[in-house]
Amino acid sequence: MPISPDPGPGTRVEIILTGDGSYNELRKWLRGDEDLDGVRVDTVEAPPLPGQMSGGAVEALIATVADPGLLGALFGAVGGWAAARASTRRTRIRVKVGDREVEVEGPALRDPEAVARRLRAELGEAP
Repeated sequence: MPISPDPGPGTRVEIILTGDGSYNELRKWLRGDEDLDGVRVDTVEAPPLPGQMSGGAVEALIATVADPGLLGALFGAVGGWAAARASTRRTRIRVKVGDREVEVEGPALRDPEAVARRLRAELGEAP
Protein backbone atom coordinates (compact mmCIF):
# COMPACT_ATOMS: atom_id res chain seq x y z
CA MET A 1 0.00 0.00 0.00
CA PRO A 2 1.42 3.40 -0.96
CA ILE A 3 2.40 5.66 1.90
CA SER A 4 2.04 9.42 1.81
CA PRO A 5 2.63 12.25 4.22
CA ASP A 6 -0.33 13.29 6.35
CA PRO A 7 -2.53 15.25 3.94
CA GLY A 8 -4.34 17.01 6.76
CA PRO A 9 -8.01 16.88 7.73
CA GLY A 10 -10.55 15.38 5.35
CA THR A 11 -11.45 12.13 3.67
CA ARG A 12 -8.49 10.40 2.04
CA VAL A 13 -9.23 8.79 -1.34
CA GLU A 14 -6.51 6.67 -2.92
CA ILE A 15 -6.64 6.23 -6.71
CA ILE A 16 -4.48 3.52 -8.28
CA LEU A 17 -4.16 3.01 -12.03
CA THR A 18 -2.92 -0.06 -13.86
CA GLY A 19 -2.67 -0.76 -17.56
CA ASP A 20 -2.19 2.30 -19.71
CA GLY A 21 -3.00 4.81 -16.99
CA SER A 22 -1.34 8.18 -16.70
CA TYR A 23 -1.29 9.63 -13.21
CA ASN A 24 -0.14 13.00 -14.48
CA GLU A 25 -3.04 13.09 -16.95
CA LEU A 26 -5.59 12.19 -14.26
CA ARG A 27 -4.08 14.63 -11.77
CA LYS A 28 -4.28 17.46 -14.33
CA TRP A 29 -7.90 16.48 -15.14
CA LEU A 30 -8.91 16.55 -11.47
CA ARG A 31 -7.09 19.81 -10.74
CA GLY A 32 -8.75 21.43 -13.75
CA ASP A 33 -12.27 20.54 -12.59
CA GLU A 34 -13.74 23.66 -10.94
CA ASP A 35 -16.24 21.48 -9.03
CA LEU A 36 -13.27 20.04 -7.11
CA ASP A 37 -11.95 23.29 -5.64
CA GLY A 38 -12.08 21.79 -2.13
CA VAL A 39 -10.11 18.68 -3.13
CA ARG A 40 -6.34 18.43 -2.81
CA VAL A 41 -4.67 15.96 -5.20
CA ASP A 42 -1.13 14.70 -4.54
CA THR A 43 1.01 11.99 -6.08
CA VAL A 44 2.62 9.15 -4.16
CA GLU A 45 5.96 8.03 -5.56
CA ALA A 46 7.50 4.61 -5.19
CA PRO A 47 10.47 4.55 -2.82
CA PRO A 48 13.89 4.91 -4.45
CA LEU A 49 15.56 1.75 -5.62
CA PRO A 50 18.98 0.90 -4.20
CA GLY A 51 21.51 3.34 -5.58
CA GLN A 52 18.91 5.96 -6.57
CA MET A 53 18.74 9.38 -4.98
CA SER A 54 15.06 10.03 -5.58
CA GLY A 55 11.82 8.10 -5.74
CA GLY A 56 10.59 6.11 -8.66
CA ALA A 57 7.42 6.27 -10.68
CA VAL A 58 4.13 7.49 -9.31
CA GLU A 59 2.25 4.70 -7.48
CA ALA A 60 -1.02 6.44 -6.70
CA LEU A 61 -2.90 9.68 -6.40
CA ILE A 62 -4.21 10.74 -3.03
CA ALA A 63 -7.19 13.06 -3.09
CA THR A 64 -7.97 14.73 0.20
CA VAL A 65 -11.59 15.82 0.29
CA ALA A 66 -12.20 18.47 2.95
CA ASP A 67 -15.98 18.53 2.44
CA PRO A 68 -17.52 15.00 2.31
CA GLY A 69 -20.18 16.42 -0.01
CA LEU A 70 -17.47 16.68 -2.69
CA LEU A 71 -16.89 12.91 -2.82
CA GLY A 72 -19.63 12.55 -5.42
CA ALA A 73 -18.03 15.25 -7.58
CA LEU A 74 -14.64 13.51 -7.28
CA PHE A 75 -16.15 10.16 -8.29
CA GLY A 76 -17.89 11.83 -11.23
CA ALA A 77 -14.64 13.44 -12.37
CA VAL A 78 -12.77 10.11 -12.18
CA GLY A 79 -15.57 8.51 -14.24
CA GLY A 80 -15.40 11.31 -16.80
CA TRP A 81 -11.63 10.96 -17.17
CA ALA A 82 -11.91 7.19 -17.59
CA ALA A 83 -14.65 7.49 -20.21
CA ALA A 84 -12.74 10.14 -22.17
CA ARG A 85 -9.90 7.69 -22.76
CA ALA A 86 -11.59 4.27 -22.57
CA SER A 87 -11.88 3.84 -26.33
CA THR A 88 -8.17 4.36 -26.95
CA ARG A 89 -6.44 3.04 -23.82
CA ARG A 90 -6.84 0.08 -21.53
CA THR A 91 -6.88 1.18 -17.92
CA ARG A 92 -7.97 -0.30 -14.61
CA ILE A 93 -8.88 2.09 -11.81
CA ARG A 94 -8.90 1.11 -8.16
CA VAL A 95 -10.35 3.63 -5.70
CA LYS A 96 -10.01 3.21 -1.95
CA VAL A 97 -11.67 5.10 0.89
CA GLY A 98 -10.65 3.78 4.28
CA ASP A 99 -10.97 -0.01 4.18
CA ARG A 100 -13.44 0.02 1.26
CA GLU A 101 -12.19 -0.49 -2.28
CA VAL A 102 -13.72 -0.56 -5.78
CA GLU A 103 -12.01 -1.65 -8.99
CA VAL A 104 -13.40 -0.72 -12.42
CA GLU A 105 -12.00 -1.76 -15.79
CA GLY A 106 -12.84 -2.61 -19.38
CA PRO A 107 -16.16 -1.65 -20.95
CA ALA A 108 -17.50 -0.38 -17.61
CA LEU A 109 -15.15 2.60 -17.91
CA ARG A 110 -16.94 3.84 -21.05
CA ASP A 111 -19.96 5.06 -19.06
CA PRO A 112 -18.87 7.89 -16.74
CA GLU A 113 -22.21 8.05 -14.94
CA ALA A 114 -22.16 4.30 -14.24
CA VAL A 115 -18.61 4.57 -12.87
CA ALA A 116 -19.60 7.46 -10.60
CA ARG A 117 -22.76 5.63 -9.44
CA ARG A 118 -20.78 2.50 -8.60
CA LEU A 119 -18.14 4.45 -6.69
CA ARG A 120 -20.85 6.35 -4.76
CA ALA A 121 -22.79 3.15 -4.02
CA GLU A 122 -19.78 1.14 -2.82
CA LEU A 123 -17.66 3.87 -1.25
CA GLY A 124 -20.41 6.23 -0.13
CA GLU A 125 -20.80 9.96 -0.47
CA ALA A 126 -19.50 10.27 3.05
CA PRO A 127 -17.70 7.47 4.92
